[in-house]
Amino acid sequence: MSHEDAGDWPLDRLLVIGTNHRRSSEDTRDRLFIDEARLPQFLAAIAQARLGQGVVVSTCNRTEIHLLASEAERGRERLIDLMSLWADVDRDQLAAELYIRSGRDALRHMFAVAASLDSLVIGEPEVFGQVKDAHRIARKHELVGRELELVYQAAYAIAKKVRNQTGIGQGAVSIAAAAQSVARDLHGDLKNCTLLLAGAGDMGELIAASLAERGIGRILVTDRLAARARLVARRLDCHWSEMDDLDRLMAEADLILTAGGSRRYMIDRDRALAAVKRRRYRPVLMIDTAVPGDIDPQVDEIDEVFLYRIEDLENIAAEGRGGREQKAEEAWALIEAELDRFVRDRAQRAAVPAIADLRKRFETVRSDVLNESQGDAEKATRLLINRLLHTPTQALKDLATTTDGAGTVEWVKAQKLLARLFELDDKPVGDKNTPTDPEQENKE
Repeated sequence: MSHEDAGDWPLDRLLVIGTNHRRSSEDTRDRLFIDEARLPQFLAAIAQARLGQGVVVSTCNRTEIHLLASEAERGRERLIDLMSLWADVDRDQLAAELYIRSGRDALRHMFAVAASLDSLVIGEPEVFGQVKDAHRIARKHELVGRELELVYQAAYAIAKKVRNQTGIGQGAVSIAAAAQSVARDLHGDLKNCTLLLAGAGDMGELIAASLAERGIGRILVTDRLAARARLVARRLDCHWSEMDDLDRLMAEADLILTAGGSRRYMIDRDRALAAVKRRRYRPVLMIDTAVPGDIDPQVDEIDEVFLYRIEDLENIAAEGRGGREQKAEEAWALIEAELDRFVRDRAQRAAVPAIADLRKRFETVRSDVLNESQGDAEKATRLLINRLLHTPTQALKDLATTTDGAGTVEWVKAQKLLARLFELDDKPVGDKNTPTDPEQENKE
């Protein structure tokens, strides 16, 4: 893969195409999910199609492709074809559930995802690691060049700045700590307890990982997709089961975390009551991290069930929604500022080759003039001015000839550019008091 200068490519070649928990149905997300074992297959399809540099981020709540396309329109259409084929979904139906962003909007989206501002739970840190894993795998398969690498390094730096300057990640950490506190209050020592994570959502995994660090006895994982359950179980170093085993798993669990977000109840009152009976009425803590919820509120009517939602844990952690939203606003403002800086710096880098060529040309002229002047400073400076102005002067004369001179749009643009480049005053170029021909001036 040939790599041009990292700053020298049209911004509209950067694309983000995908779907998430807000955009698509549960079935579509399940069909599009690409587990780590099959990810090389999809990356190979991007490489074989010669679409450009690309990274695929696939989690419980999102599957999206970040593409620096060789050709923007072809890359967009071909990616939708690949995703439709992968999911075995009608192309038009799938396209209706996808978001497609390009240029500056694509950059903003990538920065926001890395900073966990586009997550189901704002501020959760899991997605940062998931993006880095996706980036690492794509780089291993030689799908990330210098150009896309620059975008990712900027995204990571911005994500860290958002976390450090706004404290937005503290909300998610506090929620996990609140879950630990509630679990200890109910069950005491957690080393003899069993945790069931039902659904592979990021917040559920965060809490499960936190409880694992605190020494909970056993963790079980299940999900609608076996591939997702295996992936999370590997990260948590625990066992996984098919979702068909949910009733048996519930009967074994002292603490149930749900993180499915399927827009329908995973656990209703009858299922919860059956699990309590099989547990011989030992108490069970249920924490619903999904939005919308996975657990029917009527479950809370069962005496042995202690049901908490994200809002309840936020209140315990003294991190209400209002505080989180305020931090999110601060984080978005920071994203916009960093986005402006990235685009500006990138544009300035694109000017570097032209500046280098201009300096090289001026140095060549200076060297020639010094040789000709043989130590005569006045002659050297006069020659230097005349040589440097000769080509621009001729170009201005040609422009005046082809555009009918002053007052035309082209002439005004040229005049403004000259004023900006050389700090000229507002006097029109070509004023009778302003010499315009250095060779003629020299003769005089």
